[in-house]
Amino acid sequence: MAVNSSTRKTTMRFFLITILIFPMILSAQSEQKKLFTHSNPPIPEHNITAIATDINGLNWIGTLEGLICYNGRRWVTLNTKNSKLPSDKILCIEIVDNVNYIGTTEGLVIIKNNNWETYTSENSALPSNKIRQIKASNNIVWISTSAGLVKYKDDFEVVLSKLKNSIYDDDFISLNIDNNEMIWLGTRTGLYNYKESIWRAFTSQNSKLPNNHVWSIVVDAQNKKWIGTKNGIVVVADEEWALFNKKNTPLKTNVIKSIVCDDYDRIWVSTKSEIISYDGEDWKKQKIKNKKELISRIFIDAFDNKWICTSKGVTIYNSEGVEFKNNNTNESGVVVSK
Repeated sequence: MAVNSSTRKTTMRFFLITILIFPMILSAQSEQKKLFTHSNPPIPEHNITAIATDINGLNWIGTLEGLICYNGRRWVTLNTKNSKLPSDKILCIEIVDNVNYIGTTEGLVIIKNNNWETYTSENSALPSNKIRQIKASNNIVWISTSAGLVKYKDDFEVVLSKLKNSIYDDDFISLNIDNNEMIWLGTRTGLYNYKESIWRAFTSQNSKLPNNHVWSIVVDAQNKKWIGTKNGIVVVADEEWALFNKKNTPLKTNVIKSIVCDDYDRIWVSTKSEIISYDGEDWKKQKIKNKKELISRIFIDAFDNKWICTSKGVTIYNSEGVEFKNNNTNESGVVVSK
């Protein structure tokens, strides 16, 4: 790691954090699983919140103690001490082409061409500094905050909130976009969808939503919305709602921690004690972790590696072999300004 700082008289210091990339296309592991305990990588215990992969094959990992960059060989940790991050609590990451959107508890960071800009409710139209989720589609970035949904293209615009629309709850803890550009939002009190200024609210009282606490929303290739709650899963296809829980799946509990979709359109579901998958026809129990380990979240990176975050560490799993794609140039740099 090389650091290039200016003189003391300069108010802005620049750090160049360089992750060496060896001249090869794939950094592959022959094994299906790669285990990291909390002692060997710089991943804080229980604290991974997001994973996204950039165009160079670099994984950006959000935690509650900083931002970690990993290329399959080396780890680099960014935080408020060595970067322009406004907070070490990273809640979400979205990467579009060469632009990184980092959501924190103290504002939004946009990294473009190694330039870092931070936006807060003080210097922009963001209604809150707590950026919970970010999704991009058709050159529009959608941002769910603790005080409303924001549309961002050239500027920030609040499009759905208590103040603007008189909705009951605008603390959107989950977010996704379906194939028809419908925005789906989860709260602790129900589910919302939004498109072109029209919104609808769904609760366990007016729909088949099994519980109003919506933690996870995933859209598969068939445009089915997989919605994880504290009382099972509901799948929305057009106007039909189908329920999955421990009665009709291998689940032992209905409290869903996370849902992800892999490259083969398989759905992966995690609870605190188990992982199951669905291939469109059958559910399968995945025996990836040790029985005593408690699961916090599951993520999938751009290489279809499953990151299972547990009480003992992180297991990276891929039935075809864990691998990471490296840039074929000599080095890849991340410029961090402070």
